[in-house]
Amino acid sequence: MQDHALPLPQPAGFRIRRLWSTDRDAVVTLFRGLDPDSRFDRFMGAVSEAAAAAYAAHAVSAEGLVFGAFAEGTLRGIGELRPAGARAEAEIAFAVAPGHRGRGLGVALGARLAQAARNGGTRRLHLRCLAGNRPMRALARRLGAELRLGGGEIHAVLALSPPTLFSLWREGMDGVFDAAAAASAAWPAVPML
Repeated sequence: MQDHALPLPQPAGFRIRRLWSTDRDAVVTLFRGLDPDSRFDRFMGAVSEAAAAAYAAHAVSAEGLVFGAFAEGTLRGIGELRPAGARAEAEIAFAVAPGHRGRGLGVALGARLAQAARNGGTRRLHLRCLAGNRPMRALARRLGAELRLGGGEIHAVLALSPPTLFSLWREGMDGVFDAAAAASAAWPAVPML
């Protein structure tokens, strides 16, 4: 198990922040841009572009938290944290735009999700993927999850330690920066006279 209160990874050229309802269109655009293989891996089955976009339209308003990875103001990846049954259990899922995979976005998003989950009282994170989804299996291992194979899919479980004063402070500071970044991105540019 990793200590998710340690400094969180920030891939070069990317900014990780929480997503809000103002990011809805960016999330839909990201999901629309997924190729058929990426959609198949993300949803563990064949899903049309329209169905992926319909899911994305509600992703930021659904129960749980969503974090995004931005490069030059464009959303390139998301990580979702959703409640799973018991209070101390949650699921995580990821989607990264083609051309931006293999750059550490999944690990950075996973670390932010784990931090938020840990500080919210979650003790175990679950990640499911198809057995053939090697990048997701590698991501689960990098996050420190234990992997189990069953029925053609992998069930990864990441045990989280209880929150500390430092982890709570860190998440609070990250939240302040997330809100400021989201607000500045939503405001139109004002020309200087």
